[in-house]
Amino acid sequence: MDQGIAALVAAGFGLAGTAVGGAAAVWGAKMGAERSAQAVKQQVQDQAAAEHAHWLRQQRSEAYEQFEDTYNEVARLVALGEEQDVSQAAELIRTLHRWQARIEILGPVAVAESADGVLSVLMMRLAALTALHRMNSGADGTPDEDYARTINDLVDDSQFLPDRWREYHLDFVAAAQAVMGSHQSAQ
Repeated sequence: MDQGIAALVAAGFGLAGTAVGGAAAVWGAKMGAERSAQAVKQQVQDQAAAEHAHWLRQQRSEAYEQFEDTYNEVARLVALGEEQDVSQAAELIRTLHRWQARIEILGPVAVAESADGVLSVLMMRLAALTALHRMNSGADGTPDEDYARTINDLVDDSQFLPDRWREYHLDFVAAAQAVMGSHQSAQ
């Protein structure tokens, strides 16, 4: 083989090697950029998830605390059964209902169901006390004997309710503690 042909063949192989090497470098750079972009995308998604979990935890904490504070006051008033406290208890029940609705939105279901149980039983007791107050104050006129007996029976039957709302309240506290103490509070 002549030296000129050998030089051309060597140059051809060199050129082919350069082209293959360049293509490999471009492909490697592209793959590196795609992996880097994917890592950045995953980091942004992870950060967004962490921020949402933190926000949800704060929202739940506030709702649970406000529900608890309002519960303590309304439970005290309706447990007493004093007629002068009926209007104050009714206002607190409305506030408790707003917090219960927020808990229902924020979840999780176990906490929302317990809060609903607390609210429902407290509302039953308040309804009995409100009916007694209206009857005793004459707000609806003079009641007949059957009506008075029905209202008094309703109030007597509601005497067991403090035990029920305390049970629901204990369930609420346990469920809220489980959520707030877990790392899965965003679920």
